[in-house]
Amino acid sequence: MADSAFRRRALPEAERRLAAARIVVVNGPRQAGKSWLLRRLAEAHLGLYLSLDEAANLRGARTDSAGFVVRDAGRPMLIDEVQRGGEQLVLAIKAAADASDERGQYVLAGSTRFLTEPRLSESLAGRARFVDLWPLSQGEIDGHDDGDRFLAAAVVGYEAIAELGARAEALDRAAVFARVTRGGFPEAVRATERDRTDFFADYVRTVSQRDITELGRITDRVDLPAVLRLLAARSAGELNMTDLANDAGLGRDTARRYLPLVEAIFLVVRLPGWSPKLVGATRIRPKIHLTDPGLAAWLCRVTSTDLARPGHPMDGALLESFVVGELLRQQTWTPGPVWLGHWREPAGREVDIVVDCGPRHVVGVEVKAAVDVSERDFRHLAHLRDRLGDRFACGVVLHCGTRLRRFGDRMLALPVSALWQP
Repeated sequence: MADSAFRRRALPEAERRLAAARIVVVNGPRQAGKSWLLRRLAEAHLGLYLSLDEAANLRGARTDSAGFVVRDAGRPMLIDEVQRGGEQLVLAIKAAADASDERGQYVLAGSTRFLTEPRLSESLAGRARFVDLWPLSQGEIDGHDDGDRFLAAAVVGYEAIAELGARAEALDRAAVFARVTRGGFPEAVRATERDRTDFFADYVRTVSQRDITELGRITDRVDLPAVLRLLAARSAGELNMTDLANDAGLGRDTARRYLPLVEAIFLVVRLPGWSPKLVGATRIRPKIHLTDPGLAAWLCRVTSTDLARPGHPMDGALLESFVVGELLRQQTWTPGPVWLGHWREPAGREVDIVVDCGPRHVVGVEVKAAVDVSERDFRHLAHLRDRLGDRFACGVVLHCGTRLRRFGDRMLALPVSALWQP
């Protein structure tokens, strides 16, 4: 199965931004499909695709940046792994783009978050639009052009979410966790279970020995794969830098320098705290999630068979990170504004995920690895509903069961497959 067999929902979003801006930046983790996306855009627009992973291109980008970015009028130039060219290349692109008001001049892609790349001080503010290309969503894997609609339904409200749940595919617990441990990297999705293990091992080796070390100029003697395993074990938990540093045997300052680098290459994401009042959100620690649950499961050394057995200590955390990952993917193509966060009160009440649809309404989401759901599982959602009043559109418990159930005022229990239901 070729990469082209997966219909990427980010492609039309990149096209839309290309028509509206001089520069489009495609961010995402290594092996998520950015190069394929740029090649598709090059084919569609008769553009010039250049990868800085090729030595000749990299040499030209670094030694003659201004000459390297010269393009044919009316045709975009698409530069892959742009962060490798350094600041001089970005400045040359900026100068060339500023010389014309033409839309769609450059498409840039990199395996680091462009705005946090420490070697680049130029942000291209006001010139560039950004597209995050995550690993494959479940709908993309299944080939559903009209799937992956949970966030779109959340924007509409309670009845739209209920309709998704009523049509959701019935998956048993084993099938759910098979999806979790498969993850979404195209190479891992195509692979057998044994080959997938090799893919994850090589992936961690590459990002540890090349990407993170090169990006951060790390000279400390740090066992980077071991730190990644500790982060995976904390997936879906609140971020506590002191605990992470102690468990990794690192100084607190080293841990603080390391984590932003792991975020910069899209291995982890912080889910920020959310509060009805914006100022209150700053007092809630972010949760940390590995962006690919298959990689997280591999780092934690657990299999789908392990997780399919009820009561496994990692089942809830990995399922929650799986759900967060699916929502992040859907955020790329869902008309906004839509923000994701988590809610927690000092008294201990918490909601795993809050979907904030701006002034319209809020949807709360709890994730349970169980197949049965009871009224007790809605108690924190009910408290949030009572606090928000009419602004609370729906409370959802996503679970490993197979059917929709309604639990009183604006409360729904849905199979987790409702996330990607066409």
